[in-house]
Amino acid sequence: MSEMPATADFPSAATVQFPFKSPYNVQKELMQAMLDALHPGRLNDETRHVGVDAVGISKPSTRRAPIIMLESPTGTGKSLSLACASMAWLKYCERADLDELLPTKEDGPKAAVIDSTDSPRGNIGSAVAPSRTSSQDSVKNNNIKTYDWIDAWQPADLQLSENSTSRIESQTRASSHRQSEQIRSFAIQNRAALDQQLSDIRSRLDRLMTVANFASTSTETCKAPNVGRDQERKLRENLVRSGVAAALAKERKRNRILARSGRKCDSRGNKRRKITGSGSREEDEYLLAAYQSADEGPGNSSSDSEEDDDETALNDLGRTNDPTKQGDKLYRPQPLSSKALLEGSNIDGSGYQNSPETNARLWDKRTINSLTVGAVTAGTGLRKVIYAARTHSQLTQFIGELKRTHWGKDVKVVALGSRSLLCSNDDVLFSSTRNKRTSRRGEAEITELCLDMQKSNKVRTKHKPKSSCPYLASSEAISTLALHSLVRPTDVEDVAKLGKASHTCSYYASREALNAAEVVVLPYNTLLSPQARQSVGLSIKNALIVIDEAHNIPETVRNISSCKLSLPVAEAALSQLLAYTRKYAGRLAGRNIFYLGQIRRILSTMIKYLKRPPTGGRNASEDLEDKNQKEMIAAVDLMFTLKLDNINLFTILRYMEKSRLSQKLLGFINQTLAVAEVSQEDESATPSKETTEFLSKHVSSMSIFETFIQRLTGTSREGKIIIEWPAEELLTGVQNATFRFVQIHSGSQLENLVQEAHAIVLAGGTLRPFTHVAAELFGDDVDVMSAASVAEGYLAQCDLTGSPTSASSSSLIPSSSVYRTPRLTTFTCGHVIPPSHVITACLSSGPTAQNLDFRHFSRSSNDIIDELGRVVLNLCNVVPKGFIVFLPSYKYESQIFQRWRSTGLMLQLEKRKSLHREPKNSRDLEAALARYSDAVSSTNAGALLFSVMGGKMSEGINFADDMARCVLVVGLPYPDITDPVLTEKMKSLNRDCSDAGIGISGQAYYQNLCMRTVNQSVGRAIRHANDYAAIILSDFRYATDTKIWRGLPAWLRKGCNVPTQGDAVFGKVMKDVRSFFAEKKGGRCMTLSKDN
Repeated sequence: MSEMPATADFPSAATVQFPFKSPYNVQKELMQAMLDALHPGRLNDETRHVGVDAVGISKPSTRRAPIIMLESPTGTGKSLSLACASMAWLKYCERADLDELLPTKEDGPKAAVIDSTDSPRGNIGSAVAPSRTSSQDSVKNNNIKTYDWIDAWQPADLQLSENSTSRIESQTRASSHRQSEQIRSFAIQNRAALDQQLSDIRSRLDRLMTVANFASTSTETCKAPNVGRDQERKLRENLVRSGVAAALAKERKRNRILARSGRKCDSRGNKRRKITGSGSREEDEYLLAAYQSADEGPGNSSSDSEEDDDETALNDLGRTNDPTKQGDKLYRPQPLSSKALLEGSNIDGSGYQNSPETNARLWDKRTINSLTVGAVTAGTGLRKVIYAARTHSQLTQFIGELKRTHWGKDVKVVALGSRSLLCSNDDVLFSSTRNKRTSRRGEAEITELCLDMQKSNKVRTKHKPKSSCPYLASSEAISTLALHSLVRPTDVEDVAKLGKASHTCSYYASREALNAAEVVVLPYNTLLSPQARQSVGLSIKNALIVIDEAHNIPETVRNISSCKLSLPVAEAALSQLLAYTRKYAGRLAGRNIFYLGQIRRILSTMIKYLKRPPTGGRNASEDLEDKNQKEMIAAVDLMFTLKLDNINLFTILRYMEKSRLSQKLLGFINQTLAVAEVSQEDESATPSKETTEFLSKHVSSMSIFETFIQRLTGTSREGKIIIEWPAEELLTGVQNATFRFVQIHSGSQLENLVQEAHAIVLAGGTLRPFTHVAAELFGDDVDVMSAASVAEGYLAQCDLTGSPTSASSSSLIPSSSVYRTPRLTTFTCGHVIPPSHVITACLSSGPTAQNLDFRHFSRSSNDIIDELGRVVLNLCNVVPKGFIVFLPSYKYESQIFQRWRSTGLMLQLEKRKSLHREPKNSRDLEAALARYSDAVSSTNAGALLFSVMGGKMSEGINFADDMARCVLVVGLPYPDITDPVLTEKMKSLNRDCSDAGIGISGQAYYQNLCMRTVNQSVGRAIRHANDYAAIILSDFRYATDTKIWRGLPAWLRKGCNVPTQGDAVFGKVMKDVRSFFAEKKGGRCMTLSKDN
């Protein structure tokens, strides 16, 4: 990994070009804490991890990415601070990465005096030979006996003197320096070409914007605030449309020239090969190669890569290493194509031995070198800042903050999204284009249709014409769209519109632009899944990873790590395996037959077990809601339960990976289905039973089985297996018997990020306690766990003493706290609002003195629901504009609405304010927010919004100013304590905490899950320094349980102790709330003069 020397020009909070003259103090402190943790001198000296092998000998040190936890309340400008600090670090790295390839003062003169003709052949790309050590010299000086007969055995011309050895070392070092300089020059040349092309497009866009603005001003039509943004979007659509049209014209011209010369090329410019021979050649593609495991003998290299390597070597024969020459003809530089400009091996310098256009055409068969600019993975382009968030709105918000920075006009940003967000083909998105509102397909259906269209040209029939996606007609058009998407920071919505305007696929264009991107924004799932990163072509090596709202990461990691194997999938995998074995039984090697037999035995046993639900037993339980029988066992115990413990799953898994059984089986099945379809249309054959029972065309059932087997090879600490059988009355429905692996311990799930990334930033408004995050994500890292425990202990003591994180009434600027260790940096701060801008009230009883007990067993009573209705009705009389009520669940929301309609309370509420509810469907979220916003701004009475804690509106939504003048939190959203997965998680944390003496207990974990959900909901109301709101916590437990009160943010508690019962009665709360809003209405609200 790259090690940049500490230099004086490394950015700091004082030198970062912030978009505003006077940022908040907490913004400057957050940037400084982040940049201090990223300082190259500190990283190089402190983040080395030295291991010890089995015999006690130290292993070579390996660098592990430092962890940076930054907690800053919502509304303090956290996103803008992260954007500025990340971009300042990235721009420093771009300069330092190029300078790092220059020879040092010590090595420079040596490299200069060595003639290029003296370098040994084949040494390009070799490592620098190690110099002689003092221990070697001491051996020579002490005349220790050496075995001269070994040297005498060598021929005389191979015997090297000490001077010859030193000369070869110098030549190797010089060759390495020349290689570094060539890589650097090649990368600089191609980066300059890319920047120049983007600059030309930006210049055209700016000129058009100037003309458009002048025309709009002269006609006085530019009055709406979004006119300028819409105008720029339309001009970009026109530019990309013309660019794609030009690319298609060039491609057609090239094809005509090639057609006249008698050559046939594909859309990528590669010459097509004509395959001759019998029809069995295609079937041979799916035949498993002879397998030999690592335990059975040497030479355990995969045959799949050898053929590709040989073909690459043949293609490279006769190619000159000089990119300016091609044979005996002088190569005249031409403007690079869009594909060559975006080619990763051109940008990172690893393809310096070829021309840029050659690298763009070779694709997977390019010759790449391990040395790159920035120590990134060869062929992946620029070093990157990777920003991940949970929701699409959070990603869009961060791109908006990037636009506000000093680098906002020319930073190259790629927003990755799903097909459902980026696809422009209405035939794929909708089942009926006439009724798009109700006929939109789901993500799985869209992916299936997209892949069908891409593969449709492989099989043609008489009665079924070729059906391919028109948005994928040209590879050069996709590259052109990718290039235009980098002109300005562009979010997913705008990229989709550019693709729609140019009639080009924006989904694949965003992936094409990855290599040239400086900043990549993407959802959690894409970042945290190695398979997802590989599928989109994203490398995280040496990248700065910023994860916002990081408290959501543990749940996301568990969802990604969990998997299931249902009865239909297991049956399909077995059926496919049997069909494959019958086809190739006489041609498979003996070891293949053996391993396929063991896989067949495992599948058969699992199917029999799922078909026979238990009649009872101490491990069997029945869920009262879905009436399904469930059984939970340890992952390692399943094989014993199935009586398959004599099978080595590790060797089975290794065989499936090496032989690529899942891929070959999928290809065989799809080819069989295609042949059967052709035969059926020609009325010459009928598809057999085996070919009509397969479930998926693009996802192999065997690959699902392989993933499940991989989970079984873990330890009992990592996860559990839940076996679920549907009730008899549901056997004919959609539910099926299933093996489900659930992740319990996720302490090592981020290990792949830690090993490859430059640093990992975990940001959020509710990260504390830091020990919670550390235990969930880095439970196996003792250094991180210890540092988090010390940092949290210090902060807990500060909370008790009221310093330094709690804001007093006499101070408007909250202080921050930073704790640094070699492996972990923690930062936390208060809010930017003065204490007088927020009132926090606990409400224990209602207007009729009914105790507000919203525990699960009592909250559904009519008395409690009626009392809650009276509380909301009274608050509507004093709360201006927007009023948001957060409820514990969607089910409880339905209960109270049903009750209030029957009692007539709903009509009374509608007379006070416009009534709105959070939609259950994510597609309806934007429309619901727009209706609520319009009601708040267009009426004096305002609007009342009912939402759910942990729902779609409790996180990532901006309810600033009048949108949320009051937030009423109803109850405490504790998770279901009877959930067996939660119970196992709490037991695991208790064991870890007891064994290691650090970490977090199961009960503390359970408490934190609830309070984080509450704090996220509360944070929707306060969005900037001049905002104000009333926060009312409705449940008697808020005023009686110290742990609950301490779980609230310090800025919300304002240093107060737990409220007394006298402060939590309805009359006192109403009086305080009425006085609070009367003061704000009277204009006595303090205003902080901040630009942001």
